[in-house]
Amino acid sequence: MTWAKLSERIPLLDDGGQGGFASAAVSSHLRSGADSQSSCGLRTAHAEDLAITDLTYFIDVVDKITNVASMSEDGTPIPPVSAADADITIGKSRLVNRLCESVPEIAVEDLLLGSQYWIAKGGISGLPPTDPVLHGEKLVEPAEMVPATKPFGVGLFTSTGVLGTQGMWRIYLDLNRDSTLHPRPWHVWSVVPRPGVVVREITSATEWVELVESYPVSTGELTYPDWSRIAEDVDAVHMTARAVAATQGLYFESRRGIVAPTYWGLESTLWLRWSFSDQSLVEVVD
Repeated sequence: MTWAKLSERIPLLDDGGQGGFASAAVSSHLRSGADSQSSCGLRTAHAEDLAITDLTYFIDVVDKITNVASMSEDGTPIPPVSAADADITIGKSRLVNRLCESVPEIAVEDLLLGSQYWIAKGGISGLPPTDPVLHGEKLVEPAEMVPATKPFGVGLFTSTGVLGTQGMWRIYLDLNRDSTLHPRPWHVWSVVPRPGVVVREITSATEWVELVESYPVSTGELTYPDWSRIAEDVDAVHMTARAVAATQGLYFESRRGIVAPTYWGLESTLWLRWSFSDQSLVEVVD
């Protein structure tokens, strides 16, 4: 099952357990009512537990049902959609709306600079050992590169810690802790951005398409963000959870052509240049 079609996203996000995507406990919580967390801004212990449950389910379901092919299940090409339609659709999700209320700092608000975490994974067997120490040489600034909607091998990604967690990336690792793709030990670093950093916020599909339209680079029939040009104007790009839900795996119409699908998967910030005044190791997970 995929969510290539916008219409498929709401039942998959909101109907926990459909298709075996969630445990019975998660499924029961997700169906318990659209407004069950209307007062979770109070940040009671129970509300925090429910919010972490929602975060965990969001991460798990996006990871399991994302379509990375250019064809739909019936073999026809996936048509591009409008960013406005994507935002309207995601605005109807009970799960996404609960996250916007319970953890706005990762779902919809500007980057919480004082709660950023970067995680170094262990080395993969047969490959050179990895360096778990965070320093400026870890960040490779974008120059000439293969166009990508989420670049790999350049920049540095952090996640925002909320509710006592170290962010959605750490939750994802815990969900997949036995995967050979994510070997331990994990070295968790807290990073402190310097004052005055410039962060481009992406909280919706509309803002994602606007970013691509402002810094386009085309290859073949598809348009991508030009990360080297973006790096000339901003220090980082923050993709919120709501934007992930509205953009993941979708082709978009734009003034610059069809925007290639993106697969950020979870809330994270791509730092395009070294922008930290301090970094410290806070945990080693064996």
